[in-house]
Amino acid sequence: MKYFSAFTGVGGFDLGMPNWECVGFSEIDKHANEVLRYRFPKVKNYGDIRQIEWKKIPNFEMLVGGTPCQDLSLAGKRQGLEGSQSRLFFEFIRALKEKKPQYFIWENVKGALSSNKGWDFARVLLEFSEAGYALWWQVLDASWFGVPQHRERVFVVGNLGKEPPIKVFFEPSDNKKVTRLQGQTDNTQKIKYAHYDHQQYKRIYETNGIAPTLHRYTGGFQNVKIAIPVLTPDRIKKKQNGRRFKQNGEPTFTLTRQDRQGIFDGKTIRALTPIECERLMGWEDDWTRYGIDETGKVVELSDTQRYNLIGNGVVPQVVSAIIKHGKWN
Repeated sequence: MKYFSAFTGVGGFDLGMPNWECVGFSEIDKHANEVLRYRFPKVKNYGDIRQIEWKKIPNFEMLVGGTPCQDLSLAGKRQGLEGSQSRLFFEFIRALKEKKPQYFIWENVKGALSSNKGWDFARVLLEFSEAGYALWWQVLDASWFGVPQHRERVFVVGNLGKEPPIKVFFEPSDNKKVTRLQGQTDNTQKIKYAHYDHQQYKRIYETNGIAPTLHRYTGGFQNVKIAIPVLTPDRIKKKQNGRRFKQNGEPTFTLTRQDRQGIFDGKTIRALTPIECERLMGWEDDWTRYGIDETGKVVELSDTQRYNLIGNGVVPQVVSAIIKHGKWN
């Protein structure tokens, strides 16, 4: 099956797709495009979705993407679908009407349900329906799918002129495969420490390690006894859903581009490194570390750039679960 990836970011949605052919991306962020060139060198990026002439795009059976959410998010100004960013939703609709793919998967923040007292999401469903699609939708939390992050997103799946391709409704469960932050056997269970100094701050010592500042000890291997997710170590009063600290063993707070997550080890609080944030998104280590600029040169992205890209991303395990439980011709 062929698909088109809109509002691609760094390819979080695409990491969750099966071995289907991607006929194109639509992404305009400079640093996201650098990562896309590095990770998906054979896929063409058509740039600004507002400028795309869909009749010139190769045909595809599925359109996927998460339209910008800033105006729908509870953390934003709540301007709704008429906001400058979230109104790009109508470009997603334009693509559906002009290309008429058999299926689509659309993703957005949970705040889309309450924006404009619920009328914005009603408009979303109406627009999809008037474009000819039968719909399935549900709010899904990444922590239900083996990812140690509390990240609620609404997914809408459509099938052109037929019954919805998916009828399974996912439920929260005590998923035994969930790898809690302090129990990631492959990632953070045993960490090799060296003497702490400023040059070693945030340094990753080996592929299964994390920054040495989790414990400021020296020598040997240490078992992580406690790792409590903390919201924004640099802003003491900041809370998410009324909380600043999680309990030991709970998934982290939702990663965003504004808030820098941290962990408390019982002694100190430190910020999560970009590689740990990538793991909390279910991505490969260093997925956002390198890119290719417009001149073809390989570049290394700054931590700030990586945090921004990660906070805007999609958890591929959720996408994979939707694809797995759907019926696609």
